[in-house]
Amino acid sequence: MIVSKEILVHEGLPVGVIRFDSPMEVLSSAVLNGGDTVASAFFIMQVPKDYHHDDPVEHASSVRDALGLPGDSVGMMTAAEVDHVFNLKGSDHDGIHMDAVATAGLSNHVVAGEVLENWQERHELSLKRAARMLAGTINIAVISSVPLTMEGKVNLMIPLVEAKSAALADAGYRETGTTSDSMAVFSPIGGDRVTYTGTGSGPGIAAARAVRAAVGYALRIRGEHPVIEDPYRVLDGLGYMDRLRSAAVRADSSDPDVTVRRVLSRDDVSSSLDILMHMSARVDSMSADGDRRSRMTMDTVTRGLFGIGLPEEGGLIDAYVEVLASLIRRNEN
Repeated sequence: MIVSKEILVHEGLPVGVIRFDSPMEVLSSAVLNGGDTVASAFFIMQVPKDYHHDDPVEHASSVRDALGLPGDSVGMMTAAEVDHVFNLKGSDHDGIHMDAVATAGLSNHVVAGEVLENWQERHELSLKRAARMLAGTINIAVISSVPLTMEGKVNLMIPLVEAKSAALADAGYRETGTTSDSMAVFSPIGGDRVTYTGTGSGPGIAAARAVRAAVGYALRIRGEHPVIEDPYRVLDGLGYMDRLRSAAVRADSSDPDVTVRRVLSRDDVSSSLDILMHMSARVDSMSADGDRRSRMTMDTVTRGLFGIGLPEEGGLIDAYVEVLASLIRRNEN
């Protein structure tokens, strides 16, 4: 179904283009021709960092026309470097083939449901790590080899999104995506249509594998890796600040909040908390099942870092906060 994959250039910026041998049904959140439609081509256009345009749809339309692409083309935008990260991966399962096209950049990555509060910091790190490449988003299109019902197209979004997050987890991210991700599902017109495409189906498994490979490739080629989260923001969001401020008061701190921030800004504190955030659920689960080895390992870590072991009771993060409270009470800040 895919006739060609190519990178064209419009006004100095690359545009990744996929052409089909015949029109395809598509369900998408794309900026150009999004929603439920039919398309003969798909493109992802690179835009400048901090992109702003009064009419992005008109802008995408003008790029489509300038490149001579079909009028029904579906188009997405990204600030990631299309000529580096635009890629196509395929996978088969139970005789069904799925292709995935993706671009990825992570300066605005976030955990779904959380507010992105430190964009500038992440943006600057993304620029530095990617050899001064631009910011970005995660755009994904899945191209099905079998016709899908509307329910099947919607259902296929689930393995698409979950595989994207799995690719992020593979790279060590707690975040689930970016604030501007876009996705699309293409399928042939007519024929025997498939309705169930969830994560346990042939189409779902093949699509998820292809997406995970395509997003993972884009992250690797760009040199992306996680940003250490601000420990104050993390613990405040989890509701631990009152406990730490109380410890500072008991330590006769003139300004409890300043004392807490000073302790949390220590390199050994911020790095160890960031790692523990990724490990805590698994450690707590193993402990609940009677396997204490992982918690004993974490106890060894805190003793080595701070000379304070973890309390016997409580979840890993809760116990770690008590270690931090002990640090504050000992005035080790």
